[in-house]
Amino acid sequence: MKKTLIEASLLLVDDDPTIIQVLSRILSDYSSVRFATTGADALQLADEERPDLILLDAQLGDMSGLQVCEALKADLALADIPVIFVSSLQESELEVAVLEMGAVDFIRKPFNASQVTARVNMQLKLKRLADDLRQLSRVDALTALPNERALDEQLARELLRGAESKQSLSVVLVDIDFFKSFEAMYGRKVADACLAAVAEGVRRSLRRPGDFAARVDGDQFVLVLPDTPADAGLHVANRVLEAVEALDIAHLGSDISRHVTCSAGVALFDGAAHPEPEAEASGELLRRAAAEGLAQAKQAGHAQACLIATPAE
Repeated sequence: MKKTLIEASLLLVDDDPTIIQVLSRILSDYSSVRFATTGADALQLADEERPDLILLDAQLGDMSGLQVCEALKADLALADIPVIFVSSLQESELEVAVLEMGAVDFIRKPFNASQVTARVNMQLKLKRLADDLRQLSRVDALTALPNERALDEQLARELLRGAESKQSLSVVLVDIDFFKSFEAMYGRKVADACLAAVAEGVRRSLRRPGDFAARVDGDQFVLVLPDTPADAGLHVANRVLEAVEALDIAHLGSDISRHVTCSAGVALFDGAAHPEPEAEASGELLRRAAAEGLAQAKQAGHAQACLIATPAE
C-alpha cells in the first residue's frame, strides 16, 4: 500500500552526511526533504524554493549556523521560515543565542526520533496558522481580492523586478462611476453586492498569472501589470471597463448610463529608464499618476480610460 506523505517541504542543513541520512529517515513521511552540507548551499536552496521548515546544524564547515540564520532573517523573502537548530553542543548559552536570533526550537544530538517528529510537526502547524493569519491580513473580506497592504508589497516587488529586467510595468486605477449615488439609492447591502460583482469582473479580465488586482479605498481597484507597455495597459483597462458594463447592474443614479460603469487611469513605469528605483517612492508616483489619469477620464465624460504620461522620479 502506497504511503500517504505529509505535504511539507523541509530543508536539512548539516555538514555530516551521516546526520543527514538519520534525519532523512526520521522525516521520510514528508513530501519534500532536501539537504545541504554547507551554509552557502543552504541559502541558495532556500532562495530557489522556499522550504516550510529548516533544520540547521549550529556548526558548519564554511560558516556557522548562527551566520546562516542571520542571513535568512535579513532576507524579507525568507525571514519567516521557521528554523530549528540542531547541535551536539550542550552549552545553554548557544540555545539562548539561537532563540534570541529568531530560531523557533533547539534539538540536541543524538536524536530521539519521536521528539524530532513531534517538534517538526508542531512548528509546521504553527507556521500554517501564521500563514493563514498573514493571508487574511492581506485580503479584502468583501471582494476576496488582495487589499492595499498586499498591493503595496506586490507593487514594490514588481518595480524592482521590472528595473532588473528593464521591462515596463503598467498600473491601472479603476473607479466605479457615481458610486455614492448608487449606495444612496440602493442601500449598503446592494452596494456591497455591486462591489463584489465588479471585483469578480475585474478578476476575470486579467488573463496572465502575473497580473494582480487589489481593492483599495472603497469603490476603487488597482491593477499591477508586469511586462506591460502603455498601449497594452490601456487595452487591459478598457477590457475591465467593458467587463463591468457587461454585468448590466442597474444604476438609475448615474449621470451617464442606466447601468454601472467604471472609469480608469493608466500609468507606466519604464524599467529601462529607472535601473535602480526606490520602490516605495516609485510606487507612490505611479499611483498618483494613475489617479491623475482617472481624473482626466472622469472629466472627459466617465466610462473611459485615460493614459497619463510616465511619472518622473
